[in-house]
Amino acid sequence: MHFAGFELTDTNELRRDGAPVHLQPQPMRVLALLAARAGTLVTREEIRRHVWGEETFVDFDQGLNWCIRRIREALGDDASAPRFIQTVPRRGYRFIATVDATLDATPAATPIPTSSPRVRRWPALAASLALALLAGGIRLHATTPRTTVLVLPFDNLGGTARAEDVATEEVITALAKIDPQRLGVIDPLTAAKFKRSGECIIHIGRQLDAQYVLLGAVRQHGASLRVTAQLFRVADNRQAWAADEELPASADPGAVYARLAARVALSTNS
Repeated sequence: MHFAGFELTDTNELRRDGAPVHLQPQPMRVLALLAARAGTLVTREEIRRHVWGEETFVDFDQGLNWCIRRIREALGDDASAPRFIQTVPRRGYRFIATVDATLDATPAATPIPTSSPRVRRWPALAASLALALLAGGIRLHATTPRTTVLVLPFDNLGGTARAEDVATEEVITALAKIDPQRLGVIDPLTAAKFKRSGECIIHIGRQLDAQYVLLGAVRQHGASLRVTAQLFRVADNRQAWAADEELPASADPGAVYARLAARVALSTNS
């Protein structure tokens, strides 16, 4: 589907004038749903059912708001003067840009008249197909090579207040900068919902479509800070690696968090 210089492909890639535009998997699914229903109101409940499913284990309102922000950033949209995503307060969202569908090939039995080579505004058949893919559980982003990592909030095992928050933020930030085209990171707000939840980390990873889950902890140890981390593969519930570093008081903890992020990136690329 095409709109205002953008293309949303059937392999779940967003492009602008042929160049790829980075957008995380979940916002991409929300965008696909809204664009397929261009011009009509899509309620928050419809989005929840089609994108999150019947069982929502995260704060849906925050998750959806985060998705809409990421979509607007990718499209260069402004909530106060929207060109793409219009907010209908307390109800949902409407995709207001004109969407085109180009049919490159048509069976001989049902030719398209030569006077109308392009079908505009997503006809009912194309829209129904897109919605069927979403509602039927077929994940459009399944063909993308990007790997998603969930960094669960670090534990503070004693010592400096908020040390665990700083560690979590540093690792997520460093990881997100390494290779955005190949490596995606679950947003911190969603990850924070699972802090000390007691749920199986593999179950959490599967809920969020993550291929890897990183666990970590920080502990004040005299004048030094100890940082530990473990990376798990969701597919087989196996530990990919573990790290344990102790920093003297004079050391920069940011360097350790950057090294942890680099090891995560390296492990997920093997």
